[in-house]
Amino acid sequence: MRSWWVTVSEPITFAYFDSPFQVLYSALADRATTQAAVLLTSPGTIVALEKKGRTYLYWRVYDARGKRSDRYIGPKDAPETTAQLADVEGRIAEARYFADTSRALRKQGYAAADNSTALTLAALFNAGVFRHGAMLVGTHAFGALLNALGVRLPANYYTEDIDVARYRPIELATRPEGGILEILRASGLPFSEVPALDFRKPSTSFKVRGQPLKVDLLVPGDERYKSYPVPELGAHATGLPFFDYLLEASGEGIVLGRDHVVPVRIPTPARYCIHKLIVASLRAPTSAQKADKDLAQSAVLAAVLAEKFRGDLEEAVAPLAPKARKRAAQSARRAVDFLHARHGAGRDFLEELQNG
Repeated sequence: MRSWWVTVSEPITFAYFDSPFQVLYSALADRATTQAAVLLTSPGTIVALEKKGRTYLYWRVYDARGKRSDRYIGPKDAPETTAQLADVEGRIAEARYFADTSRALRKQGYAAADNSTALTLAALFNAGVFRHGAMLVGTHAFGALLNALGVRLPANYYTEDIDVARYRPIELATRPEGGILEILRASGLPFSEVPALDFRKPSTSFKVRGQPLKVDLLVPGDERYKSYPVPELGAHATGLPFFDYLLEASGEGIVLGRDHVVPVRIPTPARYCIHKLIVASLRAPTSAQKADKDLAQSAVLAAVLAEKFRGDLEEAVAPLAPKARKRAAQSARRAVDFLHARHGAGRDFLEELQNG
């Protein structure tokens, strides 16, 4: 699969989705954010099985690893089965709506996550992580921002990492006995801790055995990239410099999956744009590809926001501390080259940022 980011020799250009699809996406987002919980299986079907001359109804679903399970509903001819059957049929209908609408949008080029990623995000949402103190950052957040802005890139984005940022203590109704691992494993995927390179330091990452999917926990920190405890999740997180700036403003978003549409909390697009400029300046020379990815994401958002919401960019720049502003200006000089000449408003903003 071709990556969504490009090199300087191939400037970025983008288009907007047609209005009917933007309306469809907006309606989907409104409905998805009302979910109390996201189904962690396929939508499933109702099946009737004969046992000892009597018919029993089951809800047949498939989990993250394709394993089938039949959930008992009740005897087909029993009056008490009627209400339970209606409830299951309603849940199936809603799940199919999300799956079908997501499929229609993904065919148009909307950014989406693979099934394992969507299920992992769903498990975090169901536990209340995104409602009560954490947000999604990184490339999956970027994809959600693009979708909300109606932006279509000429190539798909792809990432196997889920970056979860804690911006305040995560107030879960009940602390899971197994901590973050218990939450992640509710997805049906076999997560385990990733040992830190320095064995004296605690793990801040969790990976699915046999798959590249990884979840990283992040918190505000400094350029020492120390680990900090997250007691409510029984885990630790990596502290990142200038991260508090990104986490100070956020909003609701959704991530599209194959069978699921998952509500998440994400940074505002303007802060994400400026923060990516800062992050690019922190990359070591050996991480040039990651820096280019940061600059490409920032350039796209700068172009979109400069065309539609210029005031948001100005508001995002205003609170920058001098050191952060200097880093953002330094990267803006490079980010200009990532944008095609047709996106003049975005180029103008980046040039103004580097000069001011």
